[in-house]
Amino acid sequence: MTPLLAAEWLKLRTRWMPRVLALIMLAFVALGFVEMDTNLRNLILPRAWLAALYFASTFSLVLWPILGGSWAGNEYGWGTVSLILTHRPNRLHWVLSAVTILLFMAGVAVLATLIVGTIAGIVIALLTSHSMWLTAGLQPGYGLILVKSVGATWYVIAFYTLFAYAAGSIFRSAAAGVGVGIGGTFAQVIVAGILEGLGGSWREIALHFPYAYTSALIGRLAASGATSGAVRITAPYAAVKGSRSSRSFQTRITQAPGLRIR
Repeated sequence: MTPLLAAEWLKLRTRWMPRVLALIMLAFVALGFVEMDTNLRNLILPRAWLAALYFASTFSLVLWPILGGSWAGNEYGWGTVSLILTHRPNRLHWVLSAVTILLFMAGVAVLATLIVGTIAGIVIALLTSHSMWLTAGLQPGYGLILVKSVGATWYVIAFYTLFAYAAGSIFRSAAAGVGVGIGGTFAQVIVAGILEGLGGSWREIALHFPYAYTSALIGRLAASGATSGAVRITAPYAAVKGSRSSRSFQTRITQAPGLRIR
């Protein structure tokens, strides 16, 4: 399996797509600090890390399926799979090596997000003549909240990347992998909105959709660690509520344990 890991690592280092997608995500994270309508303390360290992680997890639902679907589908389109398997490696080892590298890439993306959040928090503090480290009003256990938020963001990126990778492998097409990865996100939002509107047991089913878990997880963690204030987020895809899926959405980050979507 070591040679397969080395081959996947070479792909990660030499292909342009992972870098471009990571740069796009980081650009959205940085722009998020400009567009956020919130208490200024939420944009300064240490709360700036939570804001950065929240934005990264939000935009990852659209960006990273592109990497996952292409990572698998292109190998079939270029004939690389046939070439590799003629040397008799185990197909399971080939898949596991790709999954390992994609999970590593997700971790690197989270680390880069924290770096961008650090820089953005420092810049905003300097521009507004505030201390670069504001702990006033910080909730107890913030360190644990931050650790869980990092894990949640990594989970969001990894889940949708691997979901698209699986689709690309099954259909043996990059276009199909990307389409299923991104389309699955939109489909879950639309169907969840319909089921929530029906209420009762149908609403319970909607609350167990993967999109609901990945979206609510980081939102609730961020809400439990941020100070009161509204955060307006303009996303490139539909909102959680089905009736509002065609326009940008607003969230309120408060000291409450949950995240309310207006």
